[in-house]
Amino acid sequence: MGGSEFAVVGSYTREGGDGISTYRIEDKSITLCDIAWEENPSFLDIHPTQEFFVAVNERENGSAVSYRIEEEDGSLDRIDVTETGDAGPCHIAVSPCGEYAVVSHYAGGSVTLLSTSIDGVFDGPLDRQEHMGSGARDGRQTAPHPHSAWFVTDSLIYVPDLGTDQVVVYELDRSAEQLRPLSNATIDCSPGVGPRHLAIHPDEPVGYLLNELSPALTILDLSEPRSPVVGDTHSTLPEDADPAGTIAADVHVHPDGKDVFATNRGHNSITRFALGESPLNVSRAGVRSTGGEWPRNFSIHPDGEQIFICNQHSDNVVPFRFDPDVGALDRIETGEVEVSSPTCIRFL
Repeated sequence: MGGSEFAVVGSYTREGGDGISTYRIEDKSITLCDIAWEENPSFLDIHPTQEFFVAVNERENGSAVSYRIEEEDGSLDRIDVTETGDAGPCHIAVSPCGEYAVVSHYAGGSVTLLSTSIDGVFDGPLDRQEHMGSGARDGRQTAPHPHSAWFVTDSLIYVPDLGTDQVVVYELDRSAEQLRPLSNATIDCSPGVGPRHLAIHPDEPVGYLLNELSPALTILDLSEPRSPVVGDTHSTLPEDADPAGTIAADVHVHPDGKDVFATNRGHNSITRFALGESPLNVSRAGVRSTGGEWPRNFSIHPDGEQIFICNQHSDNVVPFRFDPDVGALDRIETGEVEVSSPTCIRFL
C-alpha cells in the first residue's frame, strides 16, 4: 500500500473502546473509515511490505490478529488469528524481513515467536522463552513483565523487562525457528526503573531506552550490539515536576535523527530531547501537554511533520504539527478525534 494514507488505531475494549479503527489522513485531520471489534488490541505493528498490519489481543488467552486495509475506502479485512501462547500480550514486533513476529507477554512473563507469511498468515507459537526474576518495587516488580521487543538487527532482539529491571537479548535462530538467549548481552538497569520501550536511531547504532517507573531515558551505545554499553540517563520531566504519579509510556526517534520524543502518563506530557552532533549526546529541549490524559502511545508520521498522540483516559487522539527546523511542536486544534481508550496508532 505505502504512502501513509491511513492511520490505524487500537483501543481497549475493556474500557469501552471499539477495538481497531482506521482513519484517512487528510492534511490536518483524520477521518473515520471503518471499525472492527477485537478484544483489547493493545499494540499494533506494520508488516514491512506495508500490505497488512498485526495486533495483539491483550487477554488471558492471548492472541494475535492480522488485517488488511482496503485502499479504496479504508475498510478492514481480517486475514488470520492465532494464539500467542501466554497471558496478557502487550506488544508485537515484526522482523525487518517480515517472516517472523515476537510477542511480549506482560502478564505471562514470556516472549514467544510466531511466523508471518507475506499474505498475513500466522504459524506458531514456534518458541516460548520464560523470563525469571523480580525487581525492587513492590506491586509492579514482583514477577517478570516483558513489555516490548525490538529488532536491533535483523536477528538480535532486545526485550525490556519492566519486572526484572533488565533488557534481555535474544538471537533469532532461523534454522531452528527459536529465540536463543544471549546472557552475556543482558543489560542490568538501575533498581526500580522498570524499562518499558526502546527506540533505535535511524542512522547510527544508538538506542534510547524508556524507563516507565522512574520516568527517564537511558542512552545505549549499540556499536557492538552483542555487547551494549549503557550511557547517561535523562529525566523526561521538567526540573520542577514531581515524578510521583507519573509513569513514562512510549518513545520514538524523529525520521531525521535529530530529536527523540517520549510521553509521560500522569504528567500528561510529551518531551522532546535534542540530539547533538553525536546521537549519544542528548539534552531535554522541551516538555508540553499532550492535550489529554494518560498519553499511552504516539506515532510520528513518516513525513516527520505530524505527531499523533493517543490519550487513553481522555478518549482522544490529538495531532501536533512539528517544525524540525526550530523544534516547535504545536497542537492542530481542528484535528482531534474522539476514540474511546486509544492504546496505539500506526500509519499504513
